[in-house]
Formats: sequence, C-alpha cells, structure tokens
Amino acid sequence: MEKNTDLHNLIPKLPDQDSFLLEMQNNNYSLLTLYNYARDLSIFALFLKSNDIKFEDVSKQTITFYKGYLREGNHLEDLKRYRSEFKSLSQSKKATSSSKGANLNENKSIGGLSTGNFLENVYRKVFGTLGEFVSKDTGREKAGLDSRSNNRMLSALRSYLRYRIEFDLDVPIAPDAVKLLKAEKKKSQVAEIEDLINLIECPMTFESNSNVALRNRAILEMLFATGLRISELMALNLGDINSSGKIFVMGKGNKERFVYLTDRSMYWLDKYLEVRIKHGKSDGNTDIDSFSEIINLERETYGYIKMLEKFRENGFLKSFDSPALFIPFSGGRDGSRGKRLSTNFVQEKIAEYRRKLGIIVPTSAHSLRHGFATYLAENGASPAAIQVLLGHESLNTTTRYVHASDKFAEKTHKENHPLS
Repeated sequence: MEKNTDLHNLIPKLPDQDSFLLEMQNNNYSLLTLYNYARDLSIFALFLKSNDIKFEDVSKQTITFYKGYLREGNHLEDLKRYRSEFKSLSQSKKATSSSKGANLNENKSIGGLSTGNFLENVYRKVFGTLGEFVSKDTGREKAGLDSRSNNRMLSALRSYLRYRIEFDLDVPIAPDAVKLLKAEKKKSQVAEIEDLINLIECPMTFESNSNVALRNRAILEMLFATGLRISELMALNLGDINSSGKIFVMGKGNKERFVYLTDRSMYWLDKYLEVRIKHGKSDGNTDIDSFSEIINLERETYGYIKMLEKFRENGFLKSFDSPALFIPFSGGRDGSRGKRLSTNFVQEKIAEYRRKLGIIVPTSAHSLRHGFATYLAENGASPAAIQVLLGHESLNTTTRYVHASDKFAEKTHKENHPLS
C-alpha cells in the first residue's frame, strides 16, 4: 500500500461515506450509532480495497464473498495491518503539525457542509479500536463474526445504499439485494434472581479498596433498580441526583424519560456519595467545612444525597473537578486519573465478578437491564409500564427483554399443569 500523507485518505471509505455520516449527525443519531456505522462501512470498504474491487462493480456475488470474509474473520488481519499504518502515520502527522504549529482538526467542507473536527474524531475513535472490539475470552478473533454481527454489518451497508438512492447517487446494487443471514435462535437467558443479588453484593467482598467497593456496589444496585443502560448510568452527573429517587435521563435516540431508584439503591448511593463528595477536587480535598449546617444532614436519611441538593442550589457543585457521578479513584492507563468512569471498565468488572461467583448464564451490565424487566414482569408489572421504564418506542422491543426465568417457568409448570 502506498503511504499517504492524508489521514482521511488512508482510511478505507466508501464514496460519499462522510456525507452519509454527516447526514446521520444532522438527523440527531447518537454518537455511538455514528461510530458503529463508520466502523461497519469502513470494514466493507476495507474488504473492497483488499480484494481490488471497485465500489461500482459490487454485485450480489460480492456480498456473498463479503459474508464469508466476515464469518471467517479475514477482516481482522486486514484491520490490524491498516490500523498499524494509521497509527504510525497519525503520530507522524501529529509531530509534523505540532512543529509547524498546524491544527490537525482544521475545518473541512463536504458538499458545502462544515465538518469541523467531527469526522476527524469519529475516525480516530473507529480506527483506534478496529479489530480490537472482539472478546479475547471467546476466541472470536479467530472464528470471525457470528450471524448477528454479520447482519449488523450488512444492515449498515443497506442504510448507506438507501441514502445514496435518496440523494440521487448511483448504486451498484439495490439495498434489498443485500440479503441478511438466517440468524441462529438462541435461548433467551437471564440469571436467577439469587445470582443477580450475589453479583450486586459481591464488590464488598471482592474489592480490597473500600472506596472502589462502595462505588461498584452503588453502580450495580442502580443498574438493577432502574433498568438503565450502562452508558446512561455512566453519563449521570452529581447534579442529576435528588432525594426523591427520581432521575431524569436522556436515553438512546435522544428519548427522555424518568427512572426510579429503590430504597435499597438509594441507601448504597448515599454511602458512596460520602466518598464521592470528598473527592470533589483533584487533590482529594473538597472544602466542605464551610457548610457545617449541610454536613449535619448526614444524620438524616440519605443525608449525602440531600447534601448534593444543597450543593446544587448554592452552586458549590460547579467547583468540583468533575461533574460525573461515578469517577475513577486511581490512575488510568496513561497514569492520570480520569474525570468519569468508563463503561468498558464496568463491563470488565462485571465479567470478573461473574467468573469469581461461578455464574453460568452470560451476565453483563445489559443483563441487569434484562433482569430488571424480567423480574418486574414476574411480579405482575404491566408490560406497558416496563416499556416506559426501559425507554422503548415499541412494546415489541420490550417483550424481547422480558424473559421468564427457568425457575419461574418450572414453578408455573408444576402449579398449572393439569396432570401435575
């Protein structure tokens, strides 16, 4: 591959791919969705480039070969090679630009639209992780993508082709000609309530650092109490918390909703906030002594949550080093402590806890969301109410989240079978 001095030109991209992403941005798609589309389309462009296929020559047979390319995991070797070249050139370009006083994120214009540093940031994010998003525990880096992941890639391509048709651009193949794979039907699983409770409570046993134990316990309690997505929980700020236990969140697709804490989750959140408030400043010394009348509130129920309410009213929260509710207590990978705990860290912690507890059913942060819906339903909650709490637009989506546990199914069978 000929070395290119332009980072954007080095990245394999489909024709008008940047314009497609900007169109999605202008239609209020989330940043995560844009990253996913940029990644999936770049992988298809990488496939074409690696096999010397021009976009205008894409055919049904090309799509068939692409499915096999993903299934066999051949894209991963190509990704490693291109990512290595991208990182090398990116560092070289950054050093050169720095010495010349140039700005890497200078404004670009696509179709008359100013992109600013938006696309630059998207592709840096995408190519910084391409090929690394598969789990090392599952061996998928060798086996390639399963049918569901394969279909996600194909769906991104179909959306891109529809965009080209809508904007009167040539397409080599109709979107409907990109057929999805027949996906295997997996048994929907959610861990038994006893296993979920053990998972939620285990940080107090497994974590040697008491601050980390309280933080992780509060996170797990809140996930199961509210049904929040992990990204929604990590995006919460101190100012979002109040003593009513009612939290306003901006969810997926910019949908607004309220979620509700349980008394139990409020208790653990309050205990964590005692630690969090003391880490208000980067030096770990938040000056709260001047608020002696507020500190007395800690003797009340949810005293530290009420303290936050006072801090929000008098503007003291603005002096905190980070507005985030959940923060790291130690240095990050580069040795500096971050301002907000990452979703990846929480996912890795849950996977670690699950292994230590010996929970057989695959369990993640999203599993707690499924468990939230499942056990609400088992206790008689209305599907419509669960739909509102989860922030789903369609009730059909909610029903996919509600899985009868095996123990509940067994109990129902024994109690209701006519020959039991």
